[in-house]
Amino acid sequence: MDSQKILHRFKTVVLYGTGQILSVLSILILSIFIIRFHSKELWGAFVELLIWSNLILLFISFGSYDLLLKSFSNSPNSVNKNWSKNLMTRSVLLLPTALILFIVPAFNELRLWVLLWMVLQFLVNSFRVLVVFQRRFLVPIYAESLYIVSLLSILAFQVNSLNLELIIQVICISSFLKLLVYIPFFLPTLKGFVFSYDKKQLIKAWPFFILVFVGTLRAKMDVYLAAHFFDYSKLSKYQILIQFLMLAEMTCSFLITPYLKTFYRSADEVVQKIRGQLLLLGALIAAISIVVIFLGVHFLYGFNYSVFQYFLVFLFILPTLLHIILINQYYKRDFQFKIIRVVSIIGFLQIGLGYFLISNHGIDGALALKVAGQFVVILILWMGLNKAINPRDL
Repeated sequence: MDSQKILHRFKTVVLYGTGQILSVLSILILSIFIIRFHSKELWGAFVELLIWSNLILLFISFGSYDLLLKSFSNSPNSVNKNWSKNLMTRSVLLLPTALILFIVPAFNELRLWVLLWMVLQFLVNSFRVLVVFQRRFLVPIYAESLYIVSLLSILAFQVNSLNLELIIQVICISSFLKLLVYIPFFLPTLKGFVFSYDKKQLIKAWPFFILVFVGTLRAKMDVYLAAHFFDYSKLSKYQILIQFLMLAEMTCSFLITPYLKTFYRSADEVVQKIRGQLLLLGALIAAISIVVIFLGVHFLYGFNYSVFQYFLVFLFILPTLLHIILINQYYKRDFQFKIIRVVSIIGFLQIGLGYFLISNHGIDGALALKVAGQFVVILILWMGLNKAINPRDL
């Protein structure tokens, strides 16, 4: 029975992880296509739009994922009502989104297409919480696979006329097809759709949104500053490296996710003893990741990174498992707002430090900022947790 539970849990993690990884891979595959058939400059121009679009998407998601998971667990009979009410309430946020798109110069004449892209992403991402709660992990795999195939197929027919507008248009078409995959699988939820606006949904989601928003800003400060300082060629090269880092982070997350419940229940002393083992495992994952990145960028993109940049990549991946466990231990004690405070302070410090590092040292500076932020967050969380466990020792 225990082996069956372990196998079922492993299958769940693999299916969920595959859907997540395909989402990241779609960006890498698109980057290979554009760089191979056009230029790094065109990919860099798209990356600039992608960076700011993802930030806007974070805003219109407004912490709905965590809020709805909690409400679904507390009121499983009200899933349809809560999901539709949340979707309708958040749709109001599309109005300021449209205003932002027409104000920010980066979007230029592509504003209407980017707005359509955001609306489609808004709808597709709204199904994520239903996927997890109902454990329909095959659906994102079908959807992302269709997205990748349609994206590349349409672009292949237009390869001689590739430009930024065409890429956004094709992404909109492929995103619409992705949305069509989700709809039939969740028809019961859609049939119970309630057209109702409830501002309490936004009020309740506020703490979840702040936690995700502040954490994302801190973690991606290097990317935002890179979009400001780098030319399109350098930005495209850096963004490709970041996509590979995301795959490494996902690998760490998938390896440890099946055991998070065990860590949550374990005594603090047990968790403290395995921190060294987590660093060793992190070192192994970092070493494998460097080999994968080196071979990937060399054979697929035709360029590479410096030895120092690979060293910084190793340092960034090294403590990822430990970082996940530390965050989990803070959640265990309901210390979420302590995390927000720590991440906010470090995020503000990263703005000033990043301005100097990235403007003067380029990709080296961006990676150094990323590593420094990672290590400082872990150090402060570690010290804070030790103080909570052994108040007399500190």
